Amino acid sequence: MNIENYKAVLAKIEADPETWDQRMWHCFTAHCFGGHSQILSGCKVDSVNTRRDARIWLDLAAHEADYLFRSYRTLKDFKRVLTDGFYDINGFNSDGFNSEGFNVDGFDRNRFDRNGFDCDGLDKNNQPKKEAK
Repeated sequence: MNIENYKAVLAKIEADPETWDQRMWHCFTAHCFGGHSQILSGCKVDSVNTRRDARIWLDLAAHEADYLFRSYRTLKDFKRVLTDGFYDINGFNSDGFNSEGFNVDGFDRNRFDRNGFDCDGLDKNNQPKKEAK
């Protein structure tokens, strides 16, 4: 991905949010992330080639474009790509973690589950889980 171009799209949307509408490539004066990318790339603005032009200018793989150009993406999603990368169809990024920070086994980056215990059942102080009576 071309980070410089990606950040330029984010900056444009943040500076002029009323020109952003994620539901359509181009809708009068509003554009989705891909639409803004096409405009900033200098290509002719048209809905037929928006995805292609945006992919080329942003240097995106097909699955990355699929993620970015979905109609329900938010600015938070776009910003998260800069720190976490892209998420696959199952909701995991290239490091294997979902947007909540857990991997497919339910552990975070420090190898603790949602309840604060590691795979051996110990907490951060090496204390075991207390069994329910």
